[in-house]
This record gives sequence, C-alpha cells and structure tokens, in this order.
Amino acid sequence: MLLAMVLFGLMATFSKDVLTNGSITGPQLVAFRICGAALLFWVGSLVVPQQHVERHDMVKIVGASIFGFVMAQGGYIVGLGFTSPINATIELTTMPIFTLILSAIILHERITPRRALGILLGFAGAVLLITCTTAGDSRSIDFRGDLLILASQVGYAFYLTYYSGVIRKYDAFTFNKWTFTFASLFILPFTLPHLSRLDWTGLSAKTVAELVYIVAAATFFTFLLVVFAQRRLMPTTVSVYNYLQPFVATVASLMMGLATLQWGHAVAAALVFTGVWLVTNSRRHETNHTGDP
Repeated sequence: MLLAMVLFGLMATFSKDVLTNGSITGPQLVAFRICGAALLFWVGSLVVPQQHVERHDMVKIVGASIFGFVMAQGGYIVGLGFTSPINATIELTTMPIFTLILSAIILHERITPRRALGILLGFAGAVLLITCTTAGDSRSIDFRGDLLILASQVGYAFYLTYYSGVIRKYDAFTFNKWTFTFASLFILPFTLPHLSRLDWTGLSAKTVAELVYIVAAATFFTFLLVVFAQRRLMPTTVSVYNYLQPFVATVASLMMGLATLQWGHAVAAALVFTGVWLVTNSRRHETNHTGDP
C-alpha cells in the first residue's frame, strides 16, 4: 500500500498537467486509463496461472467495477478537470472516514478509540500538509468538480467494504482483468464521442509520457499492489493509506521547486504517519489485549 500510494500521489500531478496542458479532456483520460489498464491486465493474465471465476461472483465483480472503477476512478479524473488539485487532494482524505463508517455498517468492524484516533490524526495531518503547501493559491474552483470527487470517494469506500469478500477470493490479475473489462464496457459509450474528437497527432511527447505513466504505473501496476494488499488487510487499514497521497504530492512539489519547506510540513508528516501506524497496528494491539490467536 505504501508503494501504491507513492505511485497514486504522483499521478495527481501528471493527470492535472495532462488535463490542463495536454489537450486531453476528462472523459478522454478516463478512457485511456480504464481501457488501457484492461488491455494490460488481459495481456498479463496470459503469463500467470488462470483462475476460474464462479458465475455468482461475476455479478459481484460487475458491481465492484461500477463502484470501484467507473464511479471512483472516472469520477475523480473528471472532477479533477473541474476543480483545483488543492481541493481534489483535500477531498481524497475523506475516503478513510467513509470507509470507517461503511465498515462498521456492512462488515460490523468495531470502531475502536485507537482506530478512530488514527483516522482523525491522519485527516488532520493531510489537511495541514495541503494548507502549508498551497497557502495563497487563488485559483478558481468549480463546485461540480468537488461533488464528483466526493462522490468518487464514497464509491471507493463502498467498493472496499461491500466487495471485500470477492476481492480476497481471487488473485490480482483475475480480479483486475474482469473489473477493468466491465468498467471499459460501461464507459466506452460515453467516452467514444470524446475520443473521436481527439487530435492524436497534436499530442506532445510529454503528454504521451504522462499518459503512459498514468496507465501503466499508476493504474496497472498500482492496482496489482492494491488488490494484493486488500487480500491481506482490513478495508479501514487499506483506506487510511490514502492519507499518504498528499504527503507524496507535497514531497514531489518540494523536490521540483514548486513549494517551499515550512515547519508545518514536519508536523503534518508526523500526524499522517502516526495516524497510519495507529490504524495499521490496531488489530495487533486488540489481539494482545484480548488473548485471541
């Protein structure tokens, strides 16, 4: 999850640059990302052991593709085109909170004080980190983008919790191959008209390189890592790693000279990592106190 969040955190910068300077629209980028990843997973599945998917699980995988990919990934990219990266990054930090609530309702996962404190500390650190990095940013925002990104976080939280059983049942290649395939079938009727208007010859080398990163590194490879982690971690634990994305984005901005290091960065980083540590170690802490194996 740590490596996945590093790749995800860098994707936000590249995606916004593609949408702003690369002559690519939100629907076009959604099509590139989801359909491109589906193709890569099909190719990759040819060199790994095949796993049969039971018919009743295929229905669940269709639902997972709608909430986890069409709604979550598509909504985020389209929303990013309407709002600022600042707002988008802040709104990403709401996903662990939605996951915590849905895990309690759907999976009856106990919300312990330790876990709740970790979620809140991570949220506070993420917001402080973004505030320190982007102080004085006056770019206009569009409320439609904010709503889309918030809806995408609810969708992904529901995906993590309600479909956790089928995620754990199948290997990463099998699960991703089918979810991305169904997601592609859902989005193509809406994105094909946009793709037909794309000036392919006008794409710069930089834009093409960013698209390759978004599809290959930040989608194909990252979702292999995420599904691998989802089979071994509780949904709340997976979701709290989302707080690392603003940290990665901030470090990248500092290294590229796009932001100035402030004392708040150190405090925010401490809050984020403390929050992640509390949540990821909460199950072990509870086991040690209850005597359960």
